Amino acid sequence: MGILDRLAALMPGDVAKEMRARWGELAEVRLRAGRPAQLLWTGGEALCGGAVDAERLRRIAAAMMDYSLYARESELNQGYFTMDDGSRVGVCGRFARDKEGWRLTEIGSVCVRVARPVSGCADAVMEAVDGKGGLKSTLILSRPGMGKTTLLRDIARQLSGAGRRVGLVDERHEMAACMRGVPTLDVGPRTDVMDGCPKPLAIATMIRAMAPEVIVADEIGGEGDARALADAARCGVAVVASAHAGDIGQAMARPMLRAALLEGAFQTAVLLGSRPGSIREICPMGGGGAAWKYA
Repeated sequence: MGILDRLAALMPGDVAKEMRARWGELAEVRLRAGRPAQLLWTGGEALCGGAVDAERLRRIAAAMMDYSLYARESELNQGYFTMDDGSRVGVCGRFARDKEGWRLTEIGSVCVRVARPVSGCADAVMEAVDGKGGLKSTLILSRPGMGKTTLLRDIARQLSGAGRRVGLVDERHEMAACMRGVPTLDVGPRTDVMDGCPKPLAIATMIRAMAPEVIVADEIGGEGDARALADAARCGVAVVASAHAGDIGQAMARPMLRAALLEGAFQTAVLLGSRPGSIREICPMGGGGAAWKYA
């Protein structure tokens, strides 16, 4: 049963009906305790149904986690958990501190972002990523919710289909949606997936174990990411990665991203537009650090 089927089965009838009416275009379902459900799709949104009470919200969240809250604790404490189809569920609510650190103790809101592969969505960027000059390390930038993960998944699929050895670093289980280490989404016939592993460790291990030509990673910016990407480049491995930033200036303002840019880790930047899936600009980059500019 897919994520939308599972979610609709847990919803009040009027909300489930509205979800099914927008089955093919639904992008997000947001639930907030004491308020109506919010459905979002490309170009629109709506509130529907009565207020979702706190107890129903807790039951819905528990069911989406297969009632394994303890197994999801580390994810929950970072504000999310991932479904087995690759859909990421953001959570927020009440946090409390104990001797182990900050923990989520009460869920007040959930945001289900539907993972929906879009075959061919990377067509417009493939020449920049792997054209006549060969593979180019590429950074995809956009604000949240504009389709970075969907684009990365299709880039991996197309590179793999074209004969490249692809190493997919899927720390949050979103791109390949592995079950017991096996991808459930199409990431290509020559793609090896490192699932649930922190990016610095996964990148280093992937290079040693699988000798990829290109590594694909989502949402870089954490501590150690820049070093791992620079090490990959020194090993002759191209990197295609994404990060949250509206433009290159904003990327440079984030310390961890700045380190990767100063290392000259990327040769091309792809800036996504204001609509999900739209590409605003493809920018060949010159040099590193202050020398970075639009070509």
